[in-house]
Amino acid sequence: MISRAYHHHHHPGVHASRLAEDLQREIWGFAQAVMDAEGDNCATNRMTYWKSRLAVSIEHAKSRGMAPEELAHQSELSLNRSQGSRFPSNQSLFQIESYLRQQGVPARLNAGPHAPVNFSSRQS
Repeated sequence: MISRAYHHHHHPGVHASRLAEDLQREIWGFAQAVMDAEGDNCATNRMTYWKSRLAVSIEHAKSRGMAPEELAHQSELSLNRSQGSRFPSNQSLFQIESYLRQQGVPARLNAGPHAPVNFSSRQS
């Protein structure tokens, strides 16, 4: 039997990095749902599912002491890392950023280094 005291000897950073990984996964899942919804209106259920997962993840991270700025940083990391060949469009990023801000996360998202830089030509 493992004593309960053992639990308190882990490094504080271990838990934070675990939280960050979970958060990045949730953000990426939400981003995928946003991208899918852009081209397909029946993706609403997935969007709702990921929104609620992300909200829970953000609340959990906040309750563990992760600052809003750190949450924003994790969001940016998640979306800037190449995860497959898909990158959110500016419209998707705007939608993701808006949702994160509703959750109290001051994220400033950009489409990452691999995105085509054609901001000026695409005013919608």
